[in-house]
Amino acid sequence: MDSFDFRTASAELKAIYLSSGVRAALGFLNGLTSHRFTALYRFDDQMLTNLYFFDRHDPSATSSPQIPVLASYCVFVRSSSQMFRTVDALRDERVADHPKRQQIQSYCGVPLCDESGRVFGTICHFDFDPMGISDAIVALMEFMGALLSKHPELDKAPPHPADALPA
Repeated sequence: MDSFDFRTASAELKAIYLSSGVRAALGFLNGLTSHRFTALYRFDDQMLTNLYFFDRHDPSATSSPQIPVLASYCVFVRSSSQMFRTVDALRDERVADHPKRQQIQSYCGVPLCDESGRVFGTICHFDFDPMGISDAIVALMEFMGALLSKHPELDKAPPHPADALPA
């Protein structure tokens, strides 16, 4: 699933985002990976708020519960302002003490930044099973993050905002 042409995929991702919204774009991203879940989260102080969610096994699921930032791998993205990935949490010493290590065994997240460069959230893929993710997928996630950075209202949007953002 990780084999694709970046130029073509980024053009398709942008077109889907502009025509059908964030959740449809997350679905497209999800289809390029083996990960079950793809989501967009916002940091609300010490809580992580889901704004958009895609579950490959249950496409009708549109959200996940709010959780403490420290209970999510997104904490690593927030603290470093950089991409974070673990392909096998049970073997990754960086997450040895993480509370979700047993449950979420693979994760890749990239920061969402506002126009001033402040990290306000993440786009991430995650799964219950260990699995890798290519650098090309990470680059596409970062491309999506750059598209979304043009819409700072995500930083203040209520959970599960209307899907259409202005182009």
